[in-house]
Amino acid sequence: MNPQAGETARLRIEALREAHADELFDAFQAAALSRFIPERPHPSLASMRAEYREFAGGAPAESGEIWLNWALRLKDGGEAIGTLQATRFADGSQWLGYKLAPAHWGRGLASEALGWLAQALRPWREHGPVLAAVDSLHPASQRVLLKNGFRPLREEAAELHGEPSVDRIYVFEPEQSSL
Repeated sequence: MNPQAGETARLRIEALREAHADELFDAFQAAALSRFIPERPHPSLASMRAEYREFAGGAPAESGEIWLNWALRLKDGGEAIGTLQATRFADGSQWLGYKLAPAHWGRGLASEALGWLAQALRPWREHGPVLAAVDSLHPASQRVLLKNGFRPLREEAAELHGEPSVDRIYVFEPEQSSL
C-alpha cells in the first residue's frame, strides 16, 4: 500500500520530492514549529533538500522499513504548507506524523490532512496498530488526533530540546472516528 497522491476539500497531497524543500524551507524555519517537536529547523536549504531526497527514495531495501512521505499544498493558490509521513519500522511498529507551517495553524488544515492519511492507512491496521506521538503540552495536536479516530493509549517520558517532557501516544481506532 503506497498512496502516491490524494486530495481533500482544500488540499492536494503530493508524494514528497526534493523540490518541496525549496517551497517549505522558509516556513519551516519558524521557531513555533519546533516548540513541540524534537526536530530543529534545518540549518540550510541544502540540508533540507538532502533529507527530502532521502525520504522520497523510500526506506533502504535491507532496512525492513516502509517510508511514505507527502507534501501538503493548498488548492487555492497552490502554496506548499506542510508534510505528512507514515513509517512502518523493522520491528513492526507503525507511526505517522504531520508538520504544518505555523501561518496555517488554526484553520482545520492539519485535521483535514490527517483525515486523508488516516483513511489511506486503514489497510495498515492488518499489520498492527498505527500510532502517533504528541508532546503533552500541545493540546492542538492532541485535538487533531482525537478528531481523526485516534484515542489516547499511554504516556512516555521524553526529552524535548534537552528538557524533560512527556509524550502522549495515540492509537488509530477508526471505528470511533466520525470519518
